[in-house]
Amino acid sequence: MTLRTRITLLVAAAVAVGGAVVSVAAYALARDGARQEVDDFLRQRGAAAGFVQALDLAEINRRFPGRGPGGGQGQGPGRQLIEEDVIVQFVLPGEVISVSDSEVTLPVESIDREVADGTRPEMLREVEIDGMHYRMLTRRVAPRVAMQVARDLAETEAFLAGLRTRLLLLGAAGVLLAAAVGWWVARRAMQPVAALTEAAEDVTETHDLRASIPVDRDDEIGRLAAAFNAMLAALEEARAGQQRLVADASHELRTPLTSLRTNIELVAKGAIPPDELESVLDDARAELIELSNIVDELVELAMVGRSDEAMQSVDLADIVRHAIERAGRRAGAPIQADLEPTLIDARVDAMTRAVSNLLDNAVKWGADAGPIEVSLRGRRLTVRDHGPGIDAQDRPRVFDRFYRAPSARTTPGSGLGLSIVAAVVEDHGGSVFVDEAEGGGAMVGFAI
Repeated sequence: MTLRTRITLLVAAAVAVGGAVVSVAAYALARDGARQEVDDFLRQRGAAAGFVQALDLAEINRRFPGRGPGGGQGQGPGRQLIEEDVIVQFVLPGEVISVSDSEVTLPVESIDREVADGTRPEMLREVEIDGMHYRMLTRRVAPRVAMQVARDLAETEAFLAGLRTRLLLLGAAGVLLAAAVGWWVARRAMQPVAALTEAAEDVTETHDLRASIPVDRDDEIGRLAAAFNAMLAALEEARAGQQRLVADASHELRTPLTSLRTNIELVAKGAIPPDELESVLDDARAELIELSNIVDELVELAMVGRSDEAMQSVDLADIVRHAIERAGRRAGAPIQADLEPTLIDARVDAMTRAVSNLLDNAVKWGADAGPIEVSLRGRRLTVRDHGPGIDAQDRPRVFDRFYRAPSARTTPGSGLGLSIVAAVVEDHGGSVFVDEAEGGGAMVGFAI
């Protein structure tokens, strides 16, 4: 079942439930109103018999000639009680006197005699006589005398039956109309979703992440389309970055691999003089170490932001302090630190590697020229060395992967250390910077 069909059915069902509730309420009100009208009519007829309250049995027989004792047809004042659709009879001790032309005799039960005796108030109830339904009022009109007034409900039941039929027809028409409107609305609402589906299918088939969907609305569907476009743009950027990384890595790996293969082939052919063999093997070992370092840093760069390490609240000053201790032990270079407590949310291992890379870079270029100065103030970490510094044209690219300034290409290194710093800092929502230090050297760091 399509989403459009589901929406159509839901709209139709909602209208059906709402229509059913309204129809039931309308029918109940109409039924109660019709019954109340009959009850009011019967009470009016019953009230008209008030003049007989003081009469005795003989006077009732004389004034209301009927089919009971003292029968016959007359035109006494009681004829005002008689209409074609009304049945009137009096309940007396031991007998019932009818004053109507109808052949119908109303049922007299013990509760009707209790009304005549005054032990029960007047009663309204429905009775069935010869398959016909009547509404009957029993009211006390004289001592031990009750008057029964009844009216058949055929007209009321016919009205209610017609009302039921009309409500059912209107309800069915309303459901069909709601289904049609729901289908039309769902079709209009699903057009952007259909466009999204077609775009996703096209991307799946062509692998072209440059596709996009026109966004001409600012509702939820428009936001979905914009999010889809942003997702495609992010995927395209990630794929382009991956391709650049592969290209850069292949370029950087080609030189040590070529040198290593050449040395191995020369050793295998016995073309190396014995006195040079040890030097060639040392070169091969150095190339292998460089290859291992490049591979390790590539893996680490690829894992930035994708590890399972959770973010936790930590003092950045503690991370910097521990990194300084390790760098001092490895390089034996003097490091001066001015650290302000700085509480951040970070992945500790990743942030530790970023700080260590900054220190290693400073030690590499400035260990012989003076102390390394580390400052942490206002959520800004700065590592300064007193080395040759970084030329202005090279500063925008020092955080690029595999980038090394012309003056640095003869020095060991993969060109990935500062790239890892930039990736880690950006993953934590910060930014990196590089400046020329006053008096010579470079200042490299990040703000977070």
